[in-house]
Amino acid sequence: MKKRLFTIVLLCGIFSLVFLATVETLWSVSSYRAMRNNYKHQLQSILEEASWQYVVIDKYMEFGSVGRLHTLVGDQLTAAGISTEYVVEVLSSTDAEPIVLMAKGDKRVIDRPMSVDKSLSPIVLRLTVNDPHNDILSSMRNILLLQLLSILLLVAIFYYLVNTLFRAKTIEKIRQDLTHNITHELRTPIAAAYATTDLLLTSEQISEQKSLRDEYLGMTLKELKRLNNMVDEILRSSTDVGLALNLERCSLRSIVEDVRTMLSLKFQYAEIEWVIDVDEEIVIYADRFHLESSISALVDNGIKYNESRPKITISARVSKNHTTIVVSDNGVGIPYAEQRHIFEKFYRIPQGNRHDTKGYGLGLSYVKSVAKSHNGTIELSSKVGVGTSFYLTLPNYVTKKSTNS
Repeated sequence: MKKRLFTIVLLCGIFSLVFLATVETLWSVSSYRAMRNNYKHQLQSILEEASWQYVVIDKYMEFGSVGRLHTLVGDQLTAAGISTEYVVEVLSSTDAEPIVLMAKGDKRVIDRPMSVDKSLSPIVLRLTVNDPHNDILSSMRNILLLQLLSILLLVAIFYYLVNTLFRAKTIEKIRQDLTHNITHELRTPIAAAYATTDLLLTSEQISEQKSLRDEYLGMTLKELKRLNNMVDEILRSSTDVGLALNLERCSLRSIVEDVRTMLSLKFQYAEIEWVIDVDEEIVIYADRFHLESSISALVDNGIKYNESRPKITISARVSKNHTTIVVSDNGVGIPYAEQRHIFEKFYRIPQGNRHDTKGYGLGLSYVKSVAKSHNGTIELSSKVGVGTSFYLTLPNYVTKKSTNS
C-alpha cells in the first residue's frame, strides 16, 4: 500500500471512530434529557390531577385538604411506578417572595430537590421530589454499557487492522531489503570460492605446489560450506526446523582465534583492535561449526555497525554449570525499544535511507537458535553511542534432548 493511501485510510478510520463516539455521546445526552423532561411532565400531570379535585372554588384552601392532597399525590406516584420522598406545599403568590402557607412532608429527606408548580391564583401548589438523576442513569445503564463495549470493540478492531497494516508494510519493506541484501550476502562466499578456484586453474605456481594447492582448496571448501550454511539457515528460518548438532569437545580459545583470523581477513580495511581474554584451558562440549558461526555473527555485527575503529573484546567466564562467552564492541549500540525485537527472524533495525550495511536479519536469530539447541541462552546489554555486549551462555554438559534438536 502506498504511503499516501495508507495515510488516507488511517485518517478515515480515526475520523470514523471519533464521529461514532461523538454520535453515541450526543444520543446518550439527548436520551437523558428526554427522560428527565418526561419525568418532570409526569410530575406536573400528577399535581394537575390532584389539584383539580381538592382546590376550593373560591380560591382558598383548608388546612386539612393539604393532607388529603398529599395522600392523593402519593397514590398517583405509586401508580406511576415512582418511588421517592416528596413534599406538597401551598404558597402565596401575592407577595414578591412566595410564602409557604401550608406544607405536608419532610423537606430534610429530599436529596437534590426537583419541583413542579401549579398556579391557582392567589395561591401556588408545589410538588417537590428527589432529583431522578441516579434513577435515570440506572435505567440507562445497560444501553450505556452496550454503547461503551461497542466503541471499545471497534477501537480494538481498528487497532488490530492498523497494526496489521503496519506489519504488512514492515513485511513488504523486509521483503524488499531481503531481495537486495541476501544477494550481497550470498555473493561473498561465491566470489571467494570463484577467486580461489580461478587461481588454481590459472596459476601454475599454485597448482604445482601441494601445500598452496591444498590451502586454496581448503579455502574454497570452507567458503562453499559457509554458503551451504547460509542456505540452510534461510530454509530453517522459514520452516522452523531445529539445528542438528554434532557435539564434541572444543577448545574455546581455538574457536575464538579462528574467528579472529577469518574476520581480520574479511575486514582488513577496518583495522580492528582485538582484546581476547579466553583461557586456553577452557573446553566446552558443543557443535564447533555452529558455535564458531555464532561468535562470528556477533563479532561481524560489532564491526559492521561501527562508526569508528572497531574494538572487539571476547572473554569467557566459567562457573560450575555454565560457560558464558561475552562478545563486546564499541559500535553504535542498539536502542532500548529495538532490543526486544533484535533476535526475531529477518528483523533489522531501521536505518532510514542508509544501505551501507548489508544483511538479511538472520544472524542474531541464528545465534539464538544455536543457544537454544545447546540448552543455553543469549542476552545483551547495549547503550546507544557506547556499544553492545552479548552474553552467550552454554551449559558445561548437554542433554540428549539438545542433541536431537
